Amino acid sequence: RRVRGCNMDDIEDIVTKEQQPIQRQLTTNVVTRKKFRNKEKEKPESTTNIPGTQSVYVKTWGCSHNTSDGEYMAGLLSEYGYEISSDSSAADVWVLNSCTVKSPSEAHLVTWINKAAEQKKKVVICGCVPQAQPNHKEFEGLSLVGVQQIDRITEVVEETLKGHNVRLLKPKKEGKRKLGGAELDLPKIRKNPLIEIVP
Repeated sequence: RRVRGCNMDDIEDIVTKEQQPIQRQLTTNVVTRKKFRNKEKEKPESTTNIPGTQSVYVKTWGCSHNTSDGEYMAGLLSEYGYEISSDSSAADVWVLNSCTVKSPSEAHLVTWINKAAEQKKKVVICGCVPQAQPNHKEFEGLSLVGVQQIDRITEVVEETLKGHNVRLLKPKKEGKRKLGGAELDLPKIRKNPLIEIVP
């Protein structure tokens, strides 16, 4: 059979009967078992650029709301496939989440930025410190995420691991109307399961 407007035969007509694939009959009483995978064996090297395969260290200082934002960001990163590491030296990228309300938090942030530079770690700065002081001299060359953009942390971490610097600081808007921050139904990794911010 010929395809209209084309001088080529249809692929099914080219195959002869001797070349037809053998069709096998499947039995209906096949039982499948879930394989338990060893994550250590299957995990790609952390030096790869496959999104979601690296490990992330999330450190938060400051007020209760900032702590909650850090838990949301950890939940989003984990859901995307990143391993949330409790060991900063083993992590591929650090997400440092700080608050301007408590001044010691800002001092801790600067200390950790310097520590990251010494260890040649990629860094994402989050919270109200970068929101309030985006041109802070310590933030040069680092990715920044404002308080209304925490739901985009996976994108920022992904781009930061590729060597890009991302700055998401503007408030969310719909037309001329300002929207609130991130939604409250985001995944969350709680540091303390007994404490929660209730809207």
